[in-house]
Amino acid sequence: MSTRIEISTSGGGTTPVGATLMKTGQTTSYRTGDDGDIEAGRATDFFTLSTNNPFGNTNRFTDELGGSTYANDIYIDWSTYDNVAGTVLGYYFTGSSFNTWTWNDAIDNALTHTVGTFTTGWRLPNRKELDNLVNDEATTAHKLDYPPFNFNTSISTWTSTTSKRSTTTAYLFASFQAYIFIEYNKASTRDVYFYARTFTVTGTTLT
Repeated sequence: MSTRIEISTSGGGTTPVGATLMKTGQTTSYRTGDDGDIEAGRATDFFTLSTNNPFGNTNRFTDELGGSTYANDIYIDWSTYDNVAGTVLGYYFTGSSFNTWTWNDAIDNALTHTVGTFTTGWRLPNRKELDNLVNDEATTAHKLDYPPFNFNTSISTWTSTTSKRSTTTAYLFASFQAYIFIEYNKASTRDVYFYARTFTVTGTTLT
């Protein structure tokens, strides 16, 4: 599946920019024509880009310095890199929850989050942004049990996405069992493990 995004040019027309969904990560095939057989989607595989990121390697995930130290708990996902706009999506993630908050409190705290030099721009990730991290080749029930997250604990964490079926509920990202998203009352308290941020990329510097 692909999507065309139209951007304006100096001549007043539009130029199509191709966009393809990421691979699910599933490489095991159980019959001809299934996901593991076809492996539809962008990148070489779930962890490997088909072209270099700005740091000159094909690693999908790096820290903000292009390495694998993750000293600030910042995880850059280069599968989301937009080299036209010069932006990339990153996550602040800790293996233990920040706190247990209502949906509104989770959003408010995300908006005021700060780490290192990144003092603005943080937010609660939406449903699609967390779904993009799901690795369907994971051999355990935990969808984030892979490097660099290596998270093998069952979690259900708030997303910023409201359920239109019942607008008093929002989607939880459930990294375990057979489902990924569940609807939950916004006034209830749930854990928060992720913030998201759109980083500006200039050479190998992220701001």
